[in-house]
Amino acid sequence: MFFWGTAFRATLIGTEHAPALTFTALRAAPAALVLVAAALVMGAKLPRGRIWFWAVVTGLVMIAFPLIALAESVTRAGAGNAAVLANTAPFFVLILSRLFLGERASPLAIAGLGVGFAGVVVMVSSQLGGVDESAELAFGMALALASAGAWGVGILIMKQLMERDASLDVVGLTASQYVIGALACVAVALVVDSPSDTDWSASALWGSIAWVAIGSSAIAQLAFYAGLRRLPANRAAVWSFLAPVVAVLVEVARGDTPEPIVLAGMVLAIAGVAIVNLARIELRR
Repeated sequence: MFFWGTAFRATLIGTEHAPALTFTALRAAPAALVLVAAALVMGAKLPRGRIWFWAVVTGLVMIAFPLIALAESVTRAGAGNAAVLANTAPFFVLILSRLFLGERASPLAIAGLGVGFAGVVVMVSSQLGGVDESAELAFGMALALASAGAWGVGILIMKQLMERDASLDVVGLTASQYVIGALACVAVALVVDSPSDTDWSASALWGSIAWVAIGSSAIAQLAFYAGLRRLPANRAAVWSFLAPVVAVLVEVARGDTPEPIVLAGMVLAIAGVAIVNLARIELRR
């Protein structure tokens, strides 16, 4: 969540020098190279047979589509609207994990999800709206919601693969996912954007790309999967409420003190995560 939360500022810096879709492609492609190199150094096993099929599916569902959809949704619907709708992924996971994985959430855990999401809404409340009511706004919000749904479905697929095969090589699978996702992102960027719209000589662009590719993509994805292997899907997903909290703390560190309502939202988001974990502890007892 640290790396995903810091991606907001890095992306903002990067998109000052490149169109959103081009920046997305430049984020995914180096991340794929880093993960492939890591897989080779660690002797990881690349997917084969049935796992390769799921690598393609999750590469499109968890990497390519969410990155592309979020880039477009921020442009069309505003950062606040996109942030709120993109953070509905834990709700998709809560419902689908009950239907397909048999995971149960206690009333306290469900309440924790509500509190955490309320915190996200409060944190970005000052940014909500910001664009004209139009078909473009509706389409942007639909893209953000779809990205959350796709991410939630991807989490469930990964959890199911991990439970069926305890020896599943997550590093090799993640590298394959990013290769597929990066190819899709690059193809879309080449079709939609023009290379001349990017300031290729800007050092700030390459610095932000290095951060989001290595940290917010490669390291963050592997770390999340490591947590997902050890936690129920709905409990792992709820931690995503902390990414906006990290984003706010980054702005505080830069000297941009948030309004009291943003701090209140941070408290709610953190409380939501704590409540869900507390519910799990109580279930064990």
